Parts: sequence; structure tokens; C-alpha cells
Amino acid sequence: MKKLMIFLTACLIMLTGCASPNESGGREITPEEPETRIIRLAVYEGGHVFNSIAAEQGYLADEGITVQYVLVNNDAEVFEGIRNGTIDIASNSGTNLPLSQIASGLDLTIFAGYLLTGCMPVFGRADASWNGIQDLIGKTMACEPNLYAISGPLYDLGYDPLHQVNWYETADQHQRIAAVKSGEADFGLVGTALNYEIISDPELKILTYADDVLPAYSCCRVEALSSWVNENPNTVKALLRAWIRAMEYYETHHDETVAMVVRQTGASEEEVRAYMDNPRHDLNIDPMKKSVLRAWNYMRSMGLMDETGRSINILEHINTDLYKQALDQCQALYGKDNQKFYENLQAQYARNNQ
Repeated sequence: MKKLMIFLTACLIMLTGCASPNESGGREITPEEPETRIIRLAVYEGGHVFNSIAAEQGYLADEGITVQYVLVNNDAEVFEGIRNGTIDIASNSGTNLPLSQIASGLDLTIFAGYLLTGCMPVFGRADASWNGIQDLIGKTMACEPNLYAISGPLYDLGYDPLHQVNWYETADQHQRIAAVKSGEADFGLVGTALNYEIISDPELKILTYADDVLPAYSCCRVEALSSWVNENPNTVKALLRAWIRAMEYYETHHDETVAMVVRQTGASEEEVRAYMDNPRHDLNIDPMKKSVLRAWNYMRSMGLMDETGRSINILEHINTDLYKQALDQCQALYGKDNQKFYENLQAQYARNNQ
């Protein structure tokens, strides 16, 4: 009888230990040790909100990892750094650019998000009118055609965006603004951080936003070489746990986060609030596989990749499992403090990653 009780107790311990975080009733779990404790993250002068919070609040230290910033000036530097091994992770280069890199043969894996939607204005001169995205047909648009948040909805309407819109492509987004002001372009699109520059210029007018044209368009994804992700799954999960906690802090400490961004970037509070207070500015960690697949299909269908690119199975370059494991672990460890936050993230994951 005594042996039977010992056996049953051992079985119970094994079953309890194998329970998923969602089934554990909030019990503590011990995440795996990270394979590497230093992560090199590409950042622009605007920094990385979630990582800054995670550093200031001690979430990275809790995970036993350090994030080293690699300052970059443009996206070309980001992907060159990934290729040559000086950058581990990128998170601020949109979705179209990593997808273009994958299509051209760079073996990247997208495993999380940073901005689900940014505050990206479509703008024109102050006297411009706007009836909808179809107004671009036959006009000059200052941005690249692979910005599928603009070209994709035109394609859905039956247009041929690559040939029915004149795309005014520039290396510098400030040149897009100058092109619209000079009349070289009828419309333009710039990134979130330049929102205030458009708002404060009396010669320009915001006509709509990218998120209004294509909801949940998947602004910035988090990606790394597939080999790095495969070799460092515990490190990835540690980073994502820290960023998930930072996302919770961001949602409950908005003004404190604005002040932090002002300190770190040197921008004025008005410049920062011009996008951070806008409801379209949706910082979100979820990988959003469905939105990434939609973006890939737009780019593929519109002829923005060659035959080799079109033959790639993009599902092999999207990993949602590591995020889900990190989310489950965070919910088990910290969910009791903000149950609604984690329930919302779980529901979002279920809607967008199946």
C-alpha cells in the first residue's frame, strides 16, 4: 500500500509539473536558461520603447539578459548587420522590408512584433482633397510601391498599383515631404516619428493614415537570422517575456512612458505625443501571422518579387510558437496582477496566428 501511495504521488507530481501555464492556476514556473545572455538589437535614434521600459523596470535583469543597442541610420545598415553578424535582432524595419529580404534569399525568421500599426500619415499639400485610396490612380505618390498598406488596397479594388501610380521613391523620408511641398509629388507617406512634422507644417495636410486604409497592416515585425533563432530559443523567449511585461507597463503607465521617450530621444513632448497619443499608434508584441501572410501575398501578387521569391514558403519563416510559450509563461508568473491584459493577449493570439 505504501509503495502504491508513493507511485501515485510521483505520478501526480509529474502531471502537475507538465501542466501548461494556462492550466496551472498561476503557479510559478522556472523558465529555461538563455543560451546567450547578450542580444544585439538594431535601433534608430528613436530607440525601442519596450526595451527601454524592460531595462528601466528590471525585466531584462530578471531574465538574466542584456540588450546591446547597435545604432543604425537606415534599413540597409540593419540587414547588412544581420548578414555580417554584428546585429542579432531587428524590430523597426517594417514588414515589407524583412519580407523583401526573405524573397531575395536572406534566411530570416519573423517571431514577434513591435508596432502593429504606426501613426503613418498619408499627406498632401494644404489645398489637397481626398476621397479615398483610389485618388492615387494617375497621380504621383512619394513612397515605395512595396508599402503594401497603400498599394495592397488599390490591388484589392482591381487596380494595377505598380503601373497606374507613379511612385516617387527616395532614400530619405524627408525628401518625400519636400517632393510634396514642391509639387513633384501629389501625395506622400512617412513614418510614425515624422507625424508631428506634417501636423505642424501649414503647407501640408494629413489626409488619412495607413491604418485607416489597411487596418492591422503589421507595421514593424521582429526578425533575426533563422539560424540565430533556432540556436537561441530560450534567449528569444526571455527577451519576449521582458517585452511582454514592458507592454503591460506601457498600457498602464502611458504618461510615464511618454516622459521616458522624451528623455531618451531629446524630442519635445509635443513631437512624441503627436504619435504616442494617437490611437492608431499600436505597440504590440504579437507576431500577427495572418497580417504577415496578407502582406506577403500582396507583394507576391503585385509582382514585387522574382520567381525564386514567389516559390518560397513564407510559413517556414514565421515562428509563432516562441511568442506563445513566452506569453504562457508570463501569464503563469505575472497574470494574477493584471488578468485582463493577459486574457486579451491570449485572445489576440488565437485570432491572428492560427
